[in-house]
Amino acid sequence: MNAPAGAYRMKRWKCEFSQPWMERDFQSHVRPVVIQQLRWALIVWAALLLLFAVPDYITLGPVRPFCYLLAYRIVIVVALLVLIFSITSETRVFQISYSVAAVVVAGFTGFMLFFIYHPDVVTLIIIVIMVQLIGLLVFVPIRFIVALSCAMYGVFITLATRFAMGTTPANLVVLFILLMLPVVIGAGTTMRLGFAQRREFALLTETKRINRELAEEIQKRLALEEKLKELASTDPLTGLYNRRQYEMLFQHEIGRSRRRDSPLSVGILDLDNFKQVNDTYGHTAGDAVLRRVADVCRKNLRAIDIVGRLGGEEFIILMPECDIDQANILGNRLLKMIESEVVDTNAASIRITATIGITQLFSDDKGIEGIISRADDALYRGKKAGRNRVEINRQ
Repeated sequence: MNAPAGAYRMKRWKCEFSQPWMERDFQSHVRPVVIQQLRWALIVWAALLLLFAVPDYITLGPVRPFCYLLAYRIVIVVALLVLIFSITSETRVFQISYSVAAVVVAGFTGFMLFFIYHPDVVTLIIIVIMVQLIGLLVFVPIRFIVALSCAMYGVFITLATRFAMGTTPANLVVLFILLMLPVVIGAGTTMRLGFAQRREFALLTETKRINRELAEEIQKRLALEEKLKELASTDPLTGLYNRRQYEMLFQHEIGRSRRRDSPLSVGILDLDNFKQVNDTYGHTAGDAVLRRVADVCRKNLRAIDIVGRLGGEEFIILMPECDIDQANILGNRLLKMIESEVVDTNAASIRITATIGITQLFSDDKGIEGIISRADDALYRGKKAGRNRVEINRQ
């Protein structure tokens, strides 16, 4: 089945597949890696927040501003820990993106306290914010549109805080350009990676689809090949071996019998008065009788015996590892099973009998024609002797 139209199309502004089901498949595919990256990103974030409490203490000392900043750090770290422990192998990135976004928004908002309590290091604070912006977009694997929105909020809250603290419009423009630089770089990098990953996934998906279709096509071709082999080697009406196939098997069994010095018997089975069945009940009923006799032969002969349709209402039976006396026993048992069958047709319930002529392979036999001729002679004698019997030709 071909891929649905537009399945691999992507929304540039969202950095996602246009089809929601395709994006879900992609997210499921990358989930293990994304979950691991997200955990580590949150762990590093929490660790840095706690680590930088040390320079705060050195700079400010145990005063109220330090307590405010420490409280901010602890609140964000606790929120990050909750997120870290809530992420499991089954967590969807879509589900946790907005939770991470809430913590990011709270983080950016609280971070503005540093402008108030560290006015002497404004440049350093802005650099840290720029690092946070690019880190958010590149290293925190949440939905691109959510990450970009959080980054723009960080730019907005920074500009608003600096404006409230009296920064001039000219400096605000410069600050805006500085802050947008990591946003543009981070967004561009993330979009490029996101598109590359999705194109790779699309190629993988398409390859799997093509391989699956090829495998299905191969199976169909193999099934067709087997069917063609079966049609080429079997009689279409009875499902027994056709002349070409049973003659090939006959030659094989003759060679095997001579190599092993083992007996090989051959029987020709002919339905008695079959012409009357066709004349009285029609050829459809006659075909049903032929199929039933073929089924009886398959079910009541040995697994190593070979049954083919000789033509018309005649069947040939090859009996490896079976001398003529044993073949006689097999033949009589088979005739009783045929005689006991009732073939129900639309016209009537039909009973049928058969006659079998049996011979065996002799050392001076040159080919299958002489063996079949001897079996056919025995069959003819059986017909003359009253039908529904096994006749043996030992000469």
